Amino acid sequence: MVLSGHQPNYWPYPGLIGKIMLSDSFVYVTKVQFEKKSWQKRNRIRTKEGWNYIQVPTITKGKFDQNICEVEIDNNTDWREKTLKTIQLLYGKAPYFKEYYDFLVDLYGKEWKYLSNLDIHIMNFILEDLGCRTQIYYDQDYEFEGSKTAMLVDMCRKLNCDTYLSNLGSSAYVQIPEFTGAGLNHRYIDYKGVTYRQQFGGFEPGLSILDMLMNCGREKTKEIVTDRANYAFSELNKDL
Repeated sequence: MVLSGHQPNYWPYPGLIGKIMLSDSFVYVTKVQFEKKSWQKRNRIRTKEGWNYIQVPTITKGKFDQNICEVEIDNNTDWREKTLKTIQLLYGKAPYFKEYYDFLVDLYGKEWKYLSNLDIHIMNFILEDLGCRTQIYYDQDYEFEGSKTAMLVDMCRKLNCDTYLSNLGSSAYVQIPEFTGAGLNHRYIDYKGVTYRQQFGGFEPGLSILDMLMNCGREKTKEIVTDRANYAFSELNKDL
């Protein structure tokens, strides 16, 4: 059984959704330190000039060590209305905008308190929309012990999984011998992506899955993110 975990992201990039869908189980990791300039509060969408961020304002003054699950949204600005208008302006003529408009209106019509709740709501909607069958878990429901690799090992043990799937970017801290020493396996995954037709002509890589949904729709998006040919995988317990 393959387990993966990740911090909830704001309109995540397609590779994260794909990693979840290619796992048997997935854990939302929120009891770790929040980083101000992270994908947890912002992501990239297409513009005429290339790309720009949509982001969520957060309350961080004097809260340097807060965990992701503790981060509150700064609702003293009209960020929700501005974001909805921005998405409508940039994607209003996209082929599948109308299919997601009701969700967008509902999403940005609510006053969210915690960033992680907003992110998880978005990600769970996408996963359900794409027909994901992965078992979803929340670290709020568990007391996973240790940090970095030790925590991942404990997650595997407590969720009865024998293999952990990491983004290639995690190689900076993942220690494969800790997995093998615990009788577990580890594998890296790296999303390579594909080109698809976008608004404004040309192709801008590295965008949020929002862009793919607007331009490709659910069926094509599901095909892209679940196609293993669009990823590089390491051998078990090897670097990629």
